[in-house]
Amino acid sequence: MKHTQEARALLLVTGLGMLLWSNSPLTAHAANDESASRTTPQEHGTPAVECVDRPKGVQPPPKRLAPVRRPRGEGYAKEELPLRASSLGIKAACAEGKVPVAKIFPTKVEKGNPLLGPDPNREILKLEGTARGEFIRKHVRTFEEVYKQARPQGDRGTNPPPGPPGGPPACDGVPNFGSCYYYGSAAFSTVADGAGMTNSIEKPQYVNTGGAGHSLDELAVQGGDGNGNIIEVGWLVSTEQYGNANPHIFVFHWKDWVPTCYDACGWVQWSSTYHPGMDLGSSIGKKVYIGYVFFQGNWWAWFDNQWMGYFPGSEWDGKYSKSSLIQWFGEVSSANGIPPKTDMGNGKLPSAQDAASMVTLCDVDAKAWVCWYRDKQSLSRTVPKYYDISRVAFGATRYGGPGQ
Repeated sequence: MKHTQEARALLLVTGLGMLLWSNSPLTAHAANDESASRTTPQEHGTPAVECVDRPKGVQPPPKRLAPVRRPRGEGYAKEELPLRASSLGIKAACAEGKVPVAKIFPTKVEKGNPLLGPDPNREILKLEGTARGEFIRKHVRTFEEVYKQARPQGDRGTNPPPGPPGGPPACDGVPNFGSCYYYGSAAFSTVADGAGMTNSIEKPQYVNTGGAGHSLDELAVQGGDGNGNIIEVGWLVSTEQYGNANPHIFVFHWKDWVPTCYDACGWVQWSSTYHPGMDLGSSIGKKVYIGYVFFQGNWWAWFDNQWMGYFPGSEWDGKYSKSSLIQWFGEVSSANGIPPKTDMGNGKLPSAQDAASMVTLCDVDAKAWVCWYRDKQSLSRTVPKYYDISRVAFGATRYGGPGQ
């Protein structure tokens, strides 16, 4: 039977014995070889991608699909969620042997993290490089501060006064990077080979009154000193970052709490279908299994039923090979003032049955090729009246809200 392009792309991922390691993989920064590329239009007005040769000699993880999701806990040990074919039904963007590399947009608003402490005086904006990393490390909050000493649900008390004329808007969330951040997050502290989740793809209403911001949902796999080595994957909505109001796939990483950039900065593309920057407008309302696993020196990301690509372990000089903290969270960055007007998730609080979801919150055991999901996650929310998160089933949450 003649395989479709998508099937052939998947077969390439599984051809373990056909590939060897090389020392010069294709990165997002080296994707401009015109002799090996062609331009492919994307849906919903997203800029065209360049189809370039798949990196030679790269060996993907040895399994056909990502680690199987399996619950861990009393009464659940024998249950298992089977791996499935694509849940999104998106066709390959490039021909066999090629991979898509999208145009990289400069970072408009920095990525946040629930552990970042407040910077109300915007000191971080005056710093660069190692000085910026040192400042962030000094202001990182502990797991216990964020998840064990969280304020009770409801108002956080008296709102701060309005910002000074000509200055930044008032913020009752976590002021950082010149913006105001709000989170609805779950976390689990454990040593693992990666992590995953099944999340719903949403299109939150994004309001940029006052300046650029974003709304996103993500998985953050963290390790190293102070959990400052971080890899992230999820979807993000920002008209400034991606040019339209649809959700887009994003990846990001940090090195000892120094932020890098969206969708590049060492990223190596593998899938012919899914790639950072990809418009997910046709998949709104669907659910997708995503995550990372450490394999032969690199952090490989899966998206849906494919290996999307990886961050080389050399990004951390080979010192980041295990995760010690996993966070799953919705994040809003807002310049609206008080209250924020941008949605988190699909704009509904978790009390709504159809609110956005993050389920099978799991940690990877690579030897067993299992992503264990448990019912031990701690929850935290910045301002629950705006955006909240609730446990709704074993290893499952709903999150989000309308802001105002």
